Amino acid sequence: MKVLQITNVSFTVKKFLLPLVDEMIEQKYDVHIACYKDETGYEVEKDGYVVHHIPFQRNMNVFSHFKSMVALVKLIRKERFDIVHSHTPVASLVARVSARLVNVPLSVYTAHGFYFHENMKPIPYKINYWLEKIWAKYFTDKLFFQSKEDYELALAKCFQKPENLIHISNGVSGNRFNPELYSREKSRESLGSNDEKVIIFVGRLVREKGIVELIEAFHLVLNEIKDATLLIVGDSVTGDRDGMNVEQLIQSMPFETKERIQLLGMREDIPELLCAADLFVLPSYREGLPRSIIEAMAMGKPIVATDVRGCREEVFPDVNGYLCKAKDSNSLADTIIEILKDETKLKLFGENSRRLFLEEFNEKVVLERQMKVFNQFREERSLNKRPRK
Repeated sequence: MKVLQITNVSFTVKKFLLPLVDEMIEQKYDVHIACYKDETGYEVEKDGYVVHHIPFQRNMNVFSHFKSMVALVKLIRKERFDIVHSHTPVASLVARVSARLVNVPLSVYTAHGFYFHENMKPIPYKINYWLEKIWAKYFTDKLFFQSKEDYELALAKCFQKPENLIHISNGVSGNRFNPELYSREKSRESLGSNDEKVIIFVGRLVREKGIVELIEAFHLVLNEIKDATLLIVGDSVTGDRDGMNVEQLIQSMPFETKERIQLLGMREDIPELLCAADLFVLPSYREGLPRSIIEAMAMGKPIVATDVRGCREEVFPDVNGYLCKAKDSNSLADTIIEILKDETKLKLFGENSRRLFLEEFNEKVVLERQMKVFNQFREERSLNKRPRK
């Protein structure tokens, strides 16, 4: 059975989709990938995966989307895929129409987080809401949801028949993200942060991740906690709509602040960096069900995040961290200070994060929920194709 996994950029493939691709290959599916194939895409291809270059634009340029759709229709017709599984909002809109035009037997969309959200202005909210609802109803056979809030909304608003809406959650590997495998002392020594309070952010460096508020809040934190250090891990990726020059923003801060910020760029050693940290912070304006928080939970870290969809499903106040207001650097700073000043809470919240991860966010369970749908479809197709006696 042939499957096409579709997303905007190869960064998403490498960082998020390969565990599912590997699981499908292990269970004897013939899996192809379609995305904008940049340097990361060629790296994935060198590792033995089949990657097709389909340039998607992360904007509302209808002409560009039409070109992507034509290329995708040609690919699907040529390869005769049984399943098209799409990810990310814009690419999925194009992919699901393409799949319908070619009569693909099963079109699946994973909502990593609906683009419409509570902090959006009314008109953009309604436009994005109706796009998602129309595409769900007419161009999608099965919808997977990472966020339970998204799932419950789609169920209440009748996006599709209830049996076609599946909450899969999100997860990471408990084998890789395991604090027992790493040395905190060595990790901190490599960063030059032996005796400091280390705050860490991991994510794309775009405005909606709350980078501006994070740096402003850190400046305020230093007034109370002089030995604090901020690690910013990540970079912008191809096609980001609201990328920004974070280095320039840091340099605009007072000397005492910018000297205590480390801009680390893209890193492969995320578990080691999390091991070195005392607190994980994610001040996003919107999320689906953020994987970065799950990684921090798996490594036993207390969390400070904004009170938005997704974060609310992972961070429980006074259990494993705190939630603060979005787009509010003062609220963020106050929350960080409160938790960093209390050693008992730092330890307790970290232990609770690890426990919650093991109970709710193990990658193995998330993969099983998806494979159950694919395997059921494969079995049904196999029965339908058997010759009658």
